[in-house]
Amino acid sequence: MIQESACGRVLIADDHPLFREALRQVVALTLPDHDIAEAQSLDEAMEIAAGDGLDLILLDINMPGMNGFSGLIALRNHVPATPVVVISADESRETIRQAMTLGASGFIPKSMDREHMIAAVNSVLAGDVFVPVDLTETGGSRLDAWPDDTFRDGYAALTAQQRKVLEMLVSGKSNKLIAYELHVAESTVKAHVSAVLRKLKVTSRTQAVLNASKLLGRVAG
Repeated sequence: MIQESACGRVLIADDHPLFREALRQVVALTLPDHDIAEAQSLDEAMEIAAGDGLDLILLDINMPGMNGFSGLIALRNHVPATPVVVISADESRETIRQAMTLGASGFIPKSMDREHMIAAVNSVLAGDVFVPVDLTETGGSRLDAWPDDTFRDGYAALTAQQRKVLEMLVSGKSNKLIAYELHVAESTVKAHVSAVLRKLKVTSRTQAVLNASKLLGRVAG
């Protein structure tokens, strides 16, 4: 099922028609010139993803064929350069953490209002990793309160190319300039940035740059 234009494509994978329609409105407001493909199962999503390149996938982890997070893993392996945002009615802190650990570029609770969903999609498209940091477990701490040693461990796990991208971010370079200097597509840079944020366990480029600046001894003043 496709809608309009040809400036890019977004896949909405959810088995609930009413929520797919809600997500179509979010995508239409965020990326008005993009085609919208829809899937109601993991098999359909994999088939659509095998075609022309997608700019974004919005994925319900509870639709048919997903088998928990196995479907997310399969889809990420199928299209590793495409950001996948998990959509779920399960807003538990552990579910969010697991989704991010397994490669999601963002997590949008189904209870989130449209304005915040649009902001979340824009954040992911800008190369950030989005999580609803206001969500907490009962008696728990904020989702984004990771310790410093986790950041250092994440930095140690970065590949050489990911470290290069991070260093260029610290230098204030944009995705477009990084792509030009590394002779790669901008979408590849976005994929690297998303991978860096996941490994560093931070939710934005700003957090990554600030922490990396301190780690690399590049804080001015």
